[in-house]
Amino acid sequence: MARIREKIKKGKPYYYLVENRRVGPNNSPREFILEYIGTPRNLMAFANQQYQRVQDMTNSVPTLPQDVTFKSYAHGAVMGLFWASQAIGLEQILDDVFPQKTIKGLPRSRVLLLAMIQRAVEPGSKREFSSWVKTTSLPYHLRVDQVNLDSASFWEAMDGISEEQIEEAWNRIMKQLFERYQINLKSSHLDYSNYFTFINTKNGRCIIAKRGHNKQKRDDLLQFCLAALTSVTLKVPIVWQIYSGNTNDKSEFPVFTSHIKEQLKKLGMNPAEITISFDGGSNSEKNFSDLGFHFVCSHSLSSHKSLYDIDLDQYEDVILKNGHSRKAYPTGSLTFSGVSGIGVLTFSEDLYSGQTAQLERDRASIHELVEEAQTRLRNPRSGFFTSLKQKEKDVFHAQRDAEEYNRQIDAEEKARIDAGGSRRGKKKKYRDIPVWDPTAEMQDIVSRMIYGKYKYFQEFSSLVLTPGENGTYELEWTEDSSKLSAYCHKYYGKKLIVTDHTEWSILDILNEYADQECIENDIFRMSKNTDHFAVRPQYHWTDNKIRVHLFICMAAIVIAEVLQKHMSMDGIELTKPAMLDRLNEIRDGWIISGGNKANRILEDMDTDHKLLWDSVIKLKGN
Repeated sequence: MARIREKIKKGKPYYYLVENRRVGPNNSPREFILEYIGTPRNLMAFANQQYQRVQDMTNSVPTLPQDVTFKSYAHGAVMGLFWASQAIGLEQILDDVFPQKTIKGLPRSRVLLLAMIQRAVEPGSKREFSSWVKTTSLPYHLRVDQVNLDSASFWEAMDGISEEQIEEAWNRIMKQLFERYQINLKSSHLDYSNYFTFINTKNGRCIIAKRGHNKQKRDDLLQFCLAALTSVTLKVPIVWQIYSGNTNDKSEFPVFTSHIKEQLKKLGMNPAEITISFDGGSNSEKNFSDLGFHFVCSHSLSSHKSLYDIDLDQYEDVILKNGHSRKAYPTGSLTFSGVSGIGVLTFSEDLYSGQTAQLERDRASIHELVEEAQTRLRNPRSGFFTSLKQKEKDVFHAQRDAEEYNRQIDAEEKARIDAGGSRRGKKKKYRDIPVWDPTAEMQDIVSRMIYGKYKYFQEFSSLVLTPGENGTYELEWTEDSSKLSAYCHKYYGKKLIVTDHTEWSILDILNEYADQECIENDIFRMSKNTDHFAVRPQYHWTDNKIRVHLFICMAAIVIAEVLQKHMSMDGIELTKPAMLDRLNEIRDGWIISGGNKANRILEDMDTDHKLLWDSVIKLKGN
C-alpha cells in the first residue's frame, strides 16, 4: 500500500510517495520510493491532483466537514527509544552520577536523553533540535516545550560533567545491560577510528584534536580518535576511550587495554578469562607482553616468510559460521612478537582482489613515472643529467683518492725495503679504483626515481637504458607476466591469524577473528552513518564538550541496542538503521474538530508495522 512519507532535511519538510515491498533471500521488507513530491506546496498540488483523479473517476464531489483538520507526527522510533531508555533506567543513572541541574524546567538527564534520541533517529546540530522535535510526538508525550530547548540549553546540560563521571555512568549502564540480558563476555573485539572536525588549528582549549592520518581522507583537518571494545552478544561500545588525533594505534593499544582491564574488573569480570581479537596494526613485543588477555589477531608474515612458500593446494576449505568460505592452513606452533602460540594461514579471494586492484593502481603510477623519466632522459638539461654530472665528479674524486692511497702504499713499501726491511712483511691492502660507467649510473638514478615507492615491482619488471644522440638515453620498461603471476600467487590473498589458545581448532580461531567485523559494522560504520547515530555534525571545541558529545552518541547506540534486542526476542530481525526507519513510519495522528477538540489515533498500519509496534508496546510495559 502506497503512502506519503515526510523527511526533514535541514529543518525543512520534504515528501515522498513510498511503498513497502519484500525483497531478498530473507524476504525482508524494504521501502521503495515511487515518486518524489517535494515541498509542502508541491504536496498540496499533488493532493489536489489525486483528488481530481478520484473526482473524475467517481463523477461525484465528496463533502467533508469544514471544521475538521488532521495532523500526524513521527512516533514509533522516538517513543520506542524512549521506552528502551526507561527499561534500563538511563535517566536515573544520569541523575545519580551527574551533578543535578535543571534546564528550562527539565532535569539535565531528560535534556541529554532527548539529545540521544535525536542522534539515533536523525543526527543534527543542537540548533536544529527544536525544528526536528516538533515533527515528532515527543513534545506531547514527554511534556516538552520545544521552543525552550535551543542550542544553549544543550550546551548548559553538557557543562560541568567530568571524564570520571562519564566513566562511572557508562559502567552503570553496562551493568544494567549485562544483568538484563545475562551477558557472559567470553570474547570481545577491539578497534579504532577517527573523526575529523572543523576546529580551528589555533584553538588552544582543545588538546585531543590533532592532525593525523584520517580514515575519511581529511588529513587537512584536526581530528580526535576513538578506541572501542564490543562483542557479538552485545553490539555496543562496552568500553571506549577518546584519544588525541595524532596518536597511532600501536601507541594507543597499551593505554586502552590497560583501561579495559580496569573497567572490566569494575563490571565484575576477570580480564584473564576474556579473549580479545584485533587487527595486526597493534602488534609489538611490548604490547603483547603487557596484554593480560587471551587474544586472536592478524600478524605480519614478514617474520615468517617461509609460510609464503606453502602452496594453495595444501590449504583446506573452511566454512565459517557467517556462511563465508576460507582456505586455511594450520601452521602449528609459532613464536611471534616474543609470544608462543599457534597460527592459521588463510587465503581470501576478497583480499586477493583488493591487492591485485592496488597493483593495477600502482602499475598506472609506474607508467606515468616511466613516461616522465623518458621525457627527462631526452632532455640533456634535465635534473637527471645534473645528477649524473655530480655523480661523475664524486666518482672522479673517489678514483683520485684511491689512486693516491695506493701510491702511498707503494711508497711506504719501497721505503721499508730501502731501509733493509723484508719484502715478506705485511703490506696494506690496495683500494679498488671505481670505474665510471655513465649508462649504469643513469640507470641507477632512473631506477630509484621509478621504483622509489614501488620497490616490489622490481620482482617482476626491469628497465634498460640505451644511449641515444647527444648524450641522451632511451628507456625501455618491461614486465615479465610469468614472474608477475608467480609473485601474485605466492604473496597475495594470504593472512596469518595467531592466538595463544593452543587448544583451539582452525574453525574456532577463524570464527573468532571473523566476528571482529561487528565492531566495524555496528559501531564505527554506524557512528559515521549520516542518517542515524552519526558523531558528525559536532560543533564542540573543548575536550570536555567533545567527551560528553561522544557519550551522547554512544548512548544512542545503547538504547537502540536495547530496542533491537527486545524485538529480536519477538522474532523480528532488523539492523538498527532499518529498525528505526520502519518505526519512524508509524505516526501519531491527531484529528481536530470543532476548532479545539482533538482525537488521537495511530495512522493505519500494515502487518509489518503492527508487529513492530506490538513489540514496542511490550517494551513499554517492562
